[in-house]
Amino acid sequence: MVHIVDTQVEDEDIFEEAEEGKLDVLELEIHKEEKDTKPPLTIRKTILYFAIATVILASLAIGIAKIIDVTSESTFYGFAEFMDVMFLIVGSAAIFAMGISGFWGGQRNIPIRMVSPADSSVVGVGLMVCGYIIEDCVDNEVELTIYGKDKEVIYEEVLKVNDDNLFFTEIHEEIATGKKTKHIEVECWFVSAESKAVKFIRKTEKLDKLNVAKPGLKIGNIHFFPRLQQDFSDNVSVVYDPRREEKGVIADVSIGEGKTMNVFFPGKNTADEYVPFSLDKIAKIRLNAYYFDVKRKRRSLYVLLFLGMAVILFLYPLIHILIT
Repeated sequence: MVHIVDTQVEDEDIFEEAEEGKLDVLELEIHKEEKDTKPPLTIRKTILYFAIATVILASLAIGIAKIIDVTSESTFYGFAEFMDVMFLIVGSAAIFAMGISGFWGGQRNIPIRMVSPADSSVVGVGLMVCGYIIEDCVDNEVELTIYGKDKEVIYEEVLKVNDDNLFFTEIHEEIATGKKTKHIEVECWFVSAESKAVKFIRKTEKLDKLNVAKPGLKIGNIHFFPRLQQDFSDNVSVVYDPRREEKGVIADVSIGEGKTMNVFFPGKNTADEYVPFSLDKIAKIRLNAYYFDVKRKRRSLYVLLFLGMAVILFLYPLIHILIT
Protein backbone atom coordinates (compact mmCIF):
# COMPACT_ATOMS: atom_id res chain seq x y z
CA MET A 1 0.00 0.00 0.00
CA VAL A 2 1.22 3.47 -0.74
CA HIS A 3 0.30 6.27 1.65
CA ILE A 4 0.41 9.85 0.43
CA VAL A 5 2.11 12.39 2.67
CA ASP A 6 1.70 16.03 1.69
CA THR A 7 4.91 17.99 2.18
CA GLN A 8 3.09 20.93 3.75
CA VAL A 9 -0.28 19.82 5.08
CA GLU A 10 -0.68 16.20 6.13
CA ASP A 11 -4.20 16.04 7.54
CA GLU A 12 -6.13 18.39 5.28
CA ASP A 13 -8.12 17.29 2.28
CA ILE A 14 -5.95 16.81 -0.79
CA PHE A 15 -8.28 18.80 -2.99
CA GLU A 16 -7.95 21.91 -0.80
CA GLU A 17 -4.18 22.00 -1.21
CA ALA A 18 -3.96 20.77 -4.82
CA GLU A 19 -1.97 23.06 -7.08
CA GLU A 20 -1.02 22.67 -10.71
CA GLY A 21 2.40 21.09 -11.04
CA LYS A 22 2.62 20.25 -7.33
CA LEU A 23 3.93 16.73 -6.58
CA ASP A 24 2.98 14.44 -3.75
CA VAL A 25 5.61 12.70 -1.67
CA LEU A 26 4.94 8.96 -1.88
CA GLU A 27 6.10 6.49 0.74
CA LEU A 28 6.18 2.70 0.71
CA GLU A 29 5.98 0.80 3.98
CA ILE A 30 6.19 -2.98 4.37
CA HIS A 31 4.04 -4.20 7.22
CA LYS A 32 1.55 -6.83 6.07
CA GLU A 33 1.85 -9.99 3.99
CA GLU A 34 -0.96 -11.88 2.33
CA LYS A 35 -1.51 -15.38 3.68
CA ASP A 36 -0.55 -18.14 1.29
CA THR A 37 -3.18 -20.49 -0.07
CA LYS A 38 -1.95 -24.06 -0.24
CA PRO A 39 -2.08 -25.72 -3.65
CA PRO A 40 -5.02 -28.10 -4.08
CA LEU A 41 -4.53 -31.85 -3.81
CA THR A 42 -4.40 -33.90 -6.96
CA ILE A 43 -7.63 -35.72 -7.85
CA ARG A 44 -5.95 -39.09 -7.23
CA LYS A 45 -4.93 -38.09 -3.69
CA THR A 46 -8.38 -36.63 -3.03
CA ILE A 47 -10.07 -39.92 -3.95
CA LEU A 48 -7.53 -41.87 -1.86
CA TYR A 49 -8.17 -39.69 1.21
CA PHE A 50 -11.93 -40.12 0.83
CA ALA A 51 -11.47 -43.90 0.64
CA ILE A 52 -9.34 -43.87 3.79
CA ALA A 53 -11.91 -41.69 5.56
CA THR A 54 -14.67 -44.13 4.60
CA VAL A 55 -12.73 -47.07 6.07
CA ILE A 56 -12.00 -45.12 9.26
CA LEU A 57 -15.65 -44.10 9.69
CA ALA A 58 -16.82 -47.67 9.13
CA SER A 59 -14.27 -48.96 11.67
CA LEU A 60 -15.37 -46.37 14.22
CA ALA A 61 -19.00 -47.30 13.69
CA ILE A 62 -18.24 -50.99 14.25
CA GLY A 63 -16.04 -50.26 17.29
CA ILE A 64 -18.58 -47.98 18.97
CA ALA A 65 -21.38 -50.43 18.24
CA LYS A 66 -19.36 -53.23 19.87
CA ILE A 67 -18.64 -51.12 22.96
CA ILE A 68 -22.33 -50.24 23.31
CA ASP A 69 -23.28 -53.91 22.83
CA VAL A 70 -20.86 -55.05 25.55
CA THR A 71 -21.91 -52.42 28.07
CA SER A 72 -25.63 -52.55 27.29
CA GLU A 73 -27.97 -54.78 29.23
CA SER A 74 -30.70 -54.61 26.61
CA THR A 75 -32.11 -57.94 25.48
CA PHE A 76 -34.08 -56.41 22.63
CA TYR A 77 -31.14 -54.85 20.72
CA GLY A 78 -28.05 -56.81 19.75
CA PHE A 79 -24.71 -56.02 18.13
CA ALA A 80 -26.20 -56.01 14.61
CA GLU A 81 -28.87 -53.48 15.57
CA PHE A 82 -26.33 -51.18 17.21
CA MET A 83 -24.24 -51.38 14.04
CA ASP A 84 -27.29 -50.35 12.02
CA VAL A 85 -27.69 -47.24 14.16
CA MET A 86 -24.01 -46.28 14.03
CA PHE A 87 -23.74 -46.77 10.25
CA LEU A 88 -26.87 -44.67 9.77
CA ILE A 89 -25.35 -41.90 11.92
CA VAL A 90 -22.02 -41.73 10.07
CA GLY A 91 -23.79 -42.08 6.72
CA SER A 92 -26.04 -39.15 7.60
CA ALA A 93 -22.96 -37.15 8.56
CA ALA A 94 -21.55 -37.85 5.07
CA ILE A 95 -24.81 -36.61 3.50
CA PHE A 96 -24.61 -33.44 5.62
CA ALA A 97 -20.99 -32.88 4.53
CA MET A 98 -22.06 -33.42 0.91
CA GLY A 99 -24.59 -30.60 1.22
CA ILE A 100 -22.01 -28.23 2.70
CA SER A 101 -19.38 -29.05 0.09
CA GLY A 102 -21.89 -28.30 -2.67
CA PHE A 103 -22.09 -24.67 -1.56
CA TRP A 104 -18.57 -24.15 -0.25
CA GLY A 105 -16.64 -21.42 -1.99
CA GLY A 106 -19.29 -20.90 -4.62
CA GLN A 107 -19.54 -17.15 -4.14
CA ARG A 108 -15.95 -16.32 -5.09
CA ASN A 109 -15.00 -16.47 -8.73
CA ILE A 110 -12.42 -13.94 -9.88
CA PRO A 111 -11.28 -14.65 -13.46
CA ILE A 112 -9.88 -11.11 -13.65
CA ARG A 113 -8.98 -8.65 -10.90
CA MET A 114 -7.48 -5.19 -10.97
CA VAL A 115 -5.10 -4.46 -8.13
CA SER A 116 -4.48 -0.86 -9.12
CA PRO A 117 -6.31 1.40 -9.10
CA ALA A 118 -8.68 0.52 -6.27
CA ASP A 119 -12.23 1.78 -5.84
CA SER A 120 -12.50 5.32 -4.43
CA SER A 121 -8.79 6.06 -4.88
CA VAL A 122 -7.44 9.25 -6.47
CA VAL A 123 -5.23 8.95 -9.56
CA GLY A 124 -3.48 11.34 -11.91
CA VAL A 125 -1.06 11.60 -14.83
CA GLY A 126 1.14 8.51 -14.81
CA LEU A 127 -1.77 6.28 -13.80
CA MET A 128 -0.71 2.67 -13.31
CA VAL A 129 -3.21 -0.07 -14.18
CA CYS A 130 -2.24 -3.60 -13.20
CA GLY A 131 -3.90 -6.82 -12.20
CA TYR A 132 -4.12 -10.53 -12.90
CA ILE A 133 -6.25 -13.24 -14.47
CA ILE A 134 -6.65 -16.82 -13.31
CA GLU A 135 -7.64 -18.30 -16.68
CA ASP A 136 -5.91 -18.37 -20.03
CA CYS A 137 -7.36 -15.78 -22.38
CA VAL A 138 -7.85 -15.61 -26.13
CA ASP A 139 -4.92 -13.91 -27.92
CA ASN A 140 -3.25 -13.45 -24.52
CA GLU A 141 -4.64 -9.90 -24.34
CA VAL A 142 -6.66 -7.76 -21.94
CA GLU A 143 -8.57 -4.76 -23.25
CA LEU A 144 -8.29 -1.65 -21.08
CA THR A 145 -11.01 0.99 -21.47
CA ILE A 146 -11.46 4.13 -19.39
CA TYR A 147 -14.84 5.83 -19.36
CA GLY A 148 -15.84 9.32 -18.31
CA LYS A 149 -18.75 10.22 -16.09
CA ASP A 150 -21.24 9.96 -18.97
CA LYS A 151 -19.82 6.57 -20.08
CA GLU A 152 -17.93 8.15 -23.00
CA VAL A 153 -14.67 6.37 -23.88
CA ILE A 154 -11.68 8.58 -23.03
CA TYR A 155 -8.86 6.02 -23.28
CA GLU A 156 -8.33 2.58 -24.83
CA GLU A 157 -5.36 0.21 -24.87
CA VAL A 158 -4.68 -3.48 -25.44
CA LEU A 159 -2.51 -4.99 -22.70
CA LYS A 160 -0.40 -8.10 -23.11
CA VAL A 161 -0.58 -10.78 -20.41
CA ASN A 162 2.82 -12.03 -19.23
CA ASP A 163 3.88 -15.54 -18.22
CA ASP A 164 2.58 -15.02 -14.66
CA ASN A 165 -0.86 -14.07 -16.04
CA LEU A 166 -0.32 -10.42 -15.04
CA PHE A 167 -1.15 -7.30 -17.05
CA PHE A 168 0.42 -3.90 -16.51
CA THR A 169 0.59 -0.44 -18.08
CA GLU A 170 1.38 3.14 -17.15
CA ILE A 171 -0.66 5.97 -18.68
CA HIS A 172 1.53 9.06 -18.86
CA GLU A 173 -0.85 11.20 -20.87
CA GLU A 174 -3.77 13.14 -19.49
CA ILE A 175 -6.94 11.11 -19.85
CA ALA A 176 -9.42 13.87 -19.02
CA THR A 177 -9.72 17.46 -20.24
CA GLY A 178 -9.71 20.45 -17.94
CA LYS A 179 -7.99 21.05 -14.62
CA LYS A 180 -10.80 19.91 -12.34
CA THR A 181 -11.08 16.47 -10.78
CA LYS A 182 -13.28 14.03 -12.63
CA HIS A 183 -14.89 10.70 -11.82
CA ILE A 184 -13.77 7.96 -14.21
CA GLU A 185 -14.34 4.24 -14.54
CA VAL A 186 -11.52 1.84 -15.43
CA GLU A 187 -12.47 -1.44 -17.07
CA CYS A 188 -10.28 -4.44 -17.92
CA TRP A 189 -11.92 -7.08 -20.14
CA PHE A 190 -10.81 -10.41 -21.62
CA VAL A 191 -12.23 -13.48 -23.33
CA SER A 192 -11.57 -16.74 -21.52
CA ALA A 193 -10.11 -19.64 -23.45
CA GLU A 194 -11.40 -22.07 -20.80
CA SER A 195 -14.87 -20.96 -19.70
CA LYS A 196 -17.62 -21.68 -22.20
CA ALA A 197 -21.38 -21.21 -22.11
CA VAL A 198 -23.99 -23.11 -24.13
CA LYS A 199 -26.74 -20.97 -25.68
CA PHE A 200 -30.06 -22.34 -26.88
CA ILE A 201 -30.35 -20.55 -30.22
CA ARG A 202 -28.43 -17.87 -32.10
CA LYS A 203 -28.69 -16.41 -35.60
CA THR A 204 -25.63 -16.64 -37.86
CA GLU A 205 -25.19 -12.86 -38.13
CA LYS A 206 -25.12 -12.53 -34.35
CA LEU A 207 -22.89 -15.56 -33.91
CA ASP A 208 -20.31 -14.10 -36.29
CA LYS A 209 -19.76 -11.22 -33.85
CA LEU A 210 -19.11 -13.51 -30.87
CA ASN A 211 -16.23 -15.76 -29.80
CA VAL A 212 -17.49 -19.18 -30.83
CA ALA A 213 -16.01 -22.39 -29.45
CA LYS A 214 -18.42 -24.70 -31.32
CA PRO A 215 -21.16 -23.51 -33.70
CA GLY A 216 -23.58 -26.27 -32.72
CA LEU A 217 -26.30 -27.62 -35.00
CA LYS A 218 -26.96 -25.31 -37.96
CA ILE A 219 -30.31 -25.30 -39.73
CA GLY A 220 -30.52 -22.61 -42.36
CA ASN A 221 -29.59 -19.31 -40.71
CA ILE A 222 -30.09 -20.63 -37.17
CA HIS A 223 -27.59 -22.30 -34.82
CA PHE A 224 -28.90 -24.52 -32.03
CA PHE A 225 -26.85 -25.03 -28.85
CA PRO A 226 -23.70 -23.14 -29.89
CA ARG A 227 -20.89 -22.99 -27.33
CA LEU A 228 -19.51 -19.50 -26.75
CA GLN A 229 -16.35 -18.52 -24.97
CA GLN A 230 -17.25 -16.36 -21.99
CA ASP A 231 -15.83 -12.92 -21.39
CA PHE A 232 -15.10 -11.39 -17.99
CA SER A 233 -14.30 -7.88 -16.82
CA ASP A 234 -13.41 -5.95 -13.69
CA ASN A 235 -14.45 -2.34 -13.16
CA VAL A 236 -13.33 0.23 -10.60
CA SER A 237 -14.51 3.81 -10.08
CA VAL A 238 -11.85 6.36 -9.16
CA VAL A 239 -11.29 10.12 -9.11
CA TYR A 240 -8.90 11.51 -11.73
CA ASP A 241 -6.99 14.67 -10.78
CA PRO A 242 -4.98 16.10 -13.73
CA ARG A 243 -2.85 18.13 -11.27
CA ARG A 244 -1.44 14.96 -9.73
CA GLU A 245 1.56 13.09 -11.06
CA GLU A 246 1.80 9.44 -10.05
CA LYS A 247 5.52 9.05 -10.72
CA GLY A 248 5.16 5.38 -11.56
CA VAL A 249 3.89 4.08 -8.24
CA ILE A 250 0.51 3.28 -6.74
CA ALA A 251 -0.84 6.35 -4.94
CA ASP A 252 -3.48 5.66 -2.31
CA VAL A 253 -5.09 8.51 -0.42
CA SER A 254 -7.47 9.28 2.40
CA ILE A 255 -11.09 8.42 1.66
CA GLY A 256 -12.51 10.46 4.53
CA GLU A 257 -12.57 10.34 8.33
CA GLY A 258 -8.92 9.40 8.52
CA LYS A 259 -9.40 6.15 6.58
CA THR A 260 -7.19 4.96 3.76
CA MET A 261 -7.74 2.37 1.06
CA ASN A 262 -5.46 -0.66 0.86
CA VAL A 263 -4.93 -1.39 -2.86
CA PHE A 264 -4.19 -5.07 -2.26
CA PHE A 265 -7.23 -5.55 -0.03
CA PRO A 266 -9.84 -3.04 -1.32
CA GLY A 267 -12.45 -4.35 1.11
CA LYS A 268 -10.32 -3.55 4.15
CA ASN A 269 -9.77 0.00 5.36
CA THR A 270 -6.57 0.00 7.39
CA ALA A 271 -4.56 3.02 8.39
CA ASP A 272 -1.59 1.16 9.87
CA GLU A 273 -1.11 -1.95 7.72
CA TYR A 274 0.83 -1.66 4.48
CA VAL A 275 1.65 -3.88 1.56
CA PRO A 276 4.46 -2.92 -0.83
CA PHE A 277 3.71 -2.76 -4.52
CA SER A 278 5.54 -5.15 -6.78
CA LEU A 279 4.65 -7.38 -9.70
CA ASP A 280 5.96 -10.31 -7.65
CA LYS A 281 3.38 -9.52 -4.98
CA ILE A 282 0.60 -9.42 -7.57
CA ALA A 283 1.82 -12.74 -8.98
CA LYS A 284 1.57 -14.22 -5.48
CA ILE A 285 -1.97 -12.91 -5.05
CA ARG A 286 -2.88 -14.26 -8.46
CA LEU A 287 -1.51 -17.71 -7.58
CA ASN A 288 -3.52 -17.77 -4.34
CA ALA A 289 -6.68 -16.83 -6.24
CA TYR A 290 -5.98 -19.55 -8.82
CA TYR A 291 -5.55 -22.22 -6.12
CA PHE A 292 -8.80 -21.15 -4.48
CA ASP A 293 -10.64 -21.25 -7.79
CA VAL A 294 -9.41 -24.78 -8.53
CA LYS A 295 -10.77 -25.90 -5.15
CA ARG A 296 -14.05 -24.10 -5.82
CA LYS A 297 -14.48 -25.82 -9.19
CA ARG A 298 -14.06 -29.23 -7.53
CA ARG A 299 -17.30 -28.91 -5.59
CA SER A 300 -19.03 -31.42 -7.89
CA LEU A 301 -16.23 -33.94 -7.28
CA TYR A 302 -16.52 -33.53 -3.51
CA VAL A 303 -20.30 -33.97 -3.71
CA LEU A 304 -19.86 -37.18 -5.72
CA LEU A 305 -17.25 -38.56 -3.30
CA PHE A 306 -19.37 -37.78 -0.22
CA LEU A 307 -22.35 -39.40 -1.93
CA GLY A 308 -20.29 -42.52 -2.61
CA MET A 309 -19.15 -42.54 1.02
CA ALA A 310 -22.76 -42.29 2.24
CA VAL A 311 -23.92 -45.10 -0.07
CA ILE A 312 -21.16 -47.40 1.18
CA LEU A 313 -22.00 -46.62 4.82
CA PHE A 314 -25.73 -47.17 4.23
CA LEU A 315 -25.15 -50.57 2.58
CA TYR A 316 -24.90 -52.56 5.81
CA PRO A 317 -28.14 -51.25 7.39
CA LEU A 318 -29.95 -51.75 4.07
CA ILE A 319 -28.73 -55.32 3.63
CA HIS A 320 -29.49 -56.13 7.27
CA ILE A 321 -33.04 -54.84 6.97
CA LEU A 322 -33.65 -56.81 3.76
CA ILE A 323 -32.28 -60.06 5.28
CA THR A 324 -34.13 -59.83 8.57
